[in-house]
Amino acid sequence: MKLKVGKHKLEFFDSIDKLPLERFNAFNKYVMLDGELGSTVFDFDKVMIRVHEFIKNEMYTEAQRELLNIRIVYNNILEGNNVRGLAFAVMIKNMDGKAVEDYDSENLNLILKKLSKEGLDNVKVCEVRNDLKKKLN
Repeated sequence: MKLKVGKHKLEFFDSIDKLPLERFNAFNKYVMLDGELGSTVFDFDKVMIRVHEFIKNEMYTEAQRELLNIRIVYNNILEGNNVRGLAFAVMIKNMDGKAVEDYDSENLNLILKKLSKEGLDNVKVCEVRNDLKKKLN
């Protein structure tokens, strides 16, 4: 899959099965964090609602687990780790004809920052993610 974002030309891996193992693990980590916890104020609010519901139903062990999850979401917000964006960025095979081989979170955030300046938004990230999911299934 290819995509142009502003002046940048992106090529994505077509299959997670063809990812190098460490990159595969990073992709799965970000997808899991996005699906389970997230990295936005809205995600923080969802976890808080779950804590409230667990306490209301006297499910204290579950409430404690969710309180630990809040720390992760809170840290993602403070650090600016948009895990949905990181999952998107880790799937970029080439950017402007150059292989993207450094896929630690710091470099992925730099890529997202560049692309954001060129117009990348959450809607486009979700569209690409959904297109890639269709190809992966």
